[in-house]
Order: sequence, then structure tokens, then C-alpha cells
Amino acid sequence: MLKNKIIGIDKRRGFAVYLSEEREKRCNYGYSNIRSLILEGVSDELRAVKIFPKTHLGPKYLMAAYKELSYEEGFIITAYKTTKIDKIVKRGVIWKK
Repeated sequence: MLKNKIIGIDKRRGFAVYLSEEREKRCNYGYSNIRSLILEGVSDELRAVKIFPKTHLGPKYLMAAYKELSYEEGFIITAYKTTKIDKIVKRGVIWKK
């Protein structure tokens, strides 16, 4: 049976964010605090973005789509690196660090 582990606490709302072992392996996720922006998602999920302004390939963004189950809990759906966040930023910024 796969286990979930808490990878962070949403300080804005005060709930735990879980990542399953399967998702951790799939996303190769290793960050405990990924937020620089919280953006609106496509449906009812949210997008947490960590900005890496300087990498050897130029600026990059780590995007994690997550869903809030309640005021106290949520889980990550997927995470990936990207160079473009323009379209998703147009959906709306909920929170900015």
C-alpha cells in the first residue's frame, strides 16, 4: 500500500499538503516549500509555482497542480518544470510571495 507524506503546510490557509509515494517517484519531487505564486487552475485545482530565475538553461518554473480537499487538507496531482506560465497566469493569481 502506498503511503502519503506531508510535504508542506499551506501557510495562507493552514492545511497540510500530501504527496503519495507514487506521485513523488513520477514527478521526481524534492522540494518542501514550492510556493512563489498560487494560480487558478483549469477546473477546481490550484497551481503552485516556484520560480527559478537563473538556471544553466535560463529561467524555469516548477509547477505543481494540487487540489484542496478541505480547509485543512490537500494533495498534489502532478508537478513539472516549464519555461512558460503566461497562459495560466492569465487565469488569475490568488497569492504572491
